[in-house]
Amino acid sequence: MKTLAQIIIAFPVAYLVVASLYQLILAIASTFKTARVVVKEEGLSKFLILVPAYKEDQVIQQTVKLNLQHRYEYPKEHFDLVVIADQLQQETHTALEQMGAKVHAVSFDKSTKVKSLQSAMNHYKNGYDAVVVLDADNVMERGFLFKANRLMKSGLRAVQGLRKAANSNTSTALMDGLSETANTAMLCQGANNLGLSSKLSGSAMVFDYSLFDTVIAQCKAIGGFDKEMELILTKGGEFIHYSEQISVLDQKVSSTEAFTRQRGRWLEAQYTYFKRSIRESMVQLAKGNFDFFHKVMQLALPPRAVAPFAITLFALTGLLLKSQVLFVASTGALLALIIAYLLVLPTQALLRESFRIAFSLPKIGWAAFKALLLMQKSKKEFIHTEHQILEL
Repeated sequence: MKTLAQIIIAFPVAYLVVASLYQLILAIASTFKTARVVVKEEGLSKFLILVPAYKEDQVIQQTVKLNLQHRYEYPKEHFDLVVIADQLQQETHTALEQMGAKVHAVSFDKSTKVKSLQSAMNHYKNGYDAVVVLDADNVMERGFLFKANRLMKSGLRAVQGLRKAANSNTSTALMDGLSETANTAMLCQGANNLGLSSKLSGSAMVFDYSLFDTVIAQCKAIGGFDKEMELILTKGGEFIHYSEQISVLDQKVSSTEAFTRQRGRWLEAQYTYFKRSIRESMVQLAKGNFDFFHKVMQLALPPRAVAPFAITLFALTGLLLKSQVLFVASTGALLALIIAYLLVLPTQALLRESFRIAFSLPKIGWAAFKALLLMQKSKKEFIHTEHQILEL
């Protein structure tokens, strides 16, 4: 009986060991220096900035006002900021237009970000060189459009920018921000440094206009459209670059309830696309498309907030079963994760917030576990994450 238990437990332990070592490799790779882009042609791109806003009356006026300040920096005739208004109040429409934004009103039986973006792209067809996708709570930092223009003029076609935490007002927001920092370092910078495509984050993204028009038309996602785009792009041989030069302030969730809803939506998209794409990944690997294969394998990663607790549990189980192999493997996996996070997270922030982090870990782990239970619901409907007005 004891031997059977050890054999059964060995499979999830092996999975967690591989996932931990993979993240450690990416964390180490993220510390390498990256090559600078070289501008190949002069001139200014005309940007179509798309901001899907679903019931975001509270925050959208604040962020649009701040984002439109870029017209005093980047020539205003070279970009249009379009708010895709899904169930916004008429007063909000009027206020946004008075600020100088364009408002593209949409209405669907079942709202999704993909449907909103497709509608806007069908309407704004001509005269643009590149598309910027923002979330309703995003604020572009100074120089965003000039830097994005430089990237486009260097020949890049798909770029993921840096999303900086706009708030750490609660322990949940702090942990959400640290999680984003770690993911960006490993799955964006680390992957790029190994010659592999960056992940997409759903916002702070810049694309060649024709490429985005083609790709978004193929998307059908209810949630996690960024995962679907990653697969379409890499299957088509497009490389997704990461650049910390173009950055936005991104609002982090402030409550564990919002964290659970958000992660439930993300996890459902992640594992759904993994199951759908596993067979195709083998076909593409046989054709030499390792980038697509890697992107699919990346979707098999365990929830990062749950993994340390699961590994610790298996290490304790190894002790109880007196299995040296299980204990050593689990301990090694946990050590690899700890080193990976120490490599990519800011040391000063970790030291300054060490008590808040320590007390928040169990709460975040439990919220992430509950997110697994929300995955089924996310298959059928888009679970919206509400945002608040912040002092920016």
